[in-house]
Amino acid sequence: MKKIFIILAVMLAGYLPELSAQESKAPASCKVYLNDKVISDVTIADALAWTELTPPTVQCDDGKIYKLETFQINYLTLKPFMNKDFGIGEGGFPILARDAIKNGNVGDTVILKEVTYTDEKGNKNTLPIISIKLK
Repeated sequence: MKKIFIILAVMLAGYLPELSAQESKAPASCKVYLNDKVISDVTIADALAWTELTPPTVQCDDGKIYKLETFQINYLTLKPFMNKDFGIGEGGFPILARDAIKNGNVGDTVILKEVTYTDEKGNKNTLPIISIKLK
């Protein structure tokens, strides 16, 4: 009985690295990734350049860089207080969303919800809400 327990323990120990590798933590926050660097203080010019990328990319708190596939786009202005919905972006930003950013003001916020990407295994996954306040 003791030998069986030892054999099972050794076999299980062999699987533990595989199990922990599969349990990767989902990112909690993501930031604009432009010109091979993370942009924390996003200017209107940075935001415009980023929206021109096809697809736009972000770097998340897990250190990985993600290419965005689909996302719901909202644009929030403070003066006057308004929330404009630009629908779904598929691999890029619609022209009307880019125009809103181009004509935007410091303090406006671009919000991406229901953000999806495809991982290296071909599985479609989601990222957290991405909020970009323009500086």
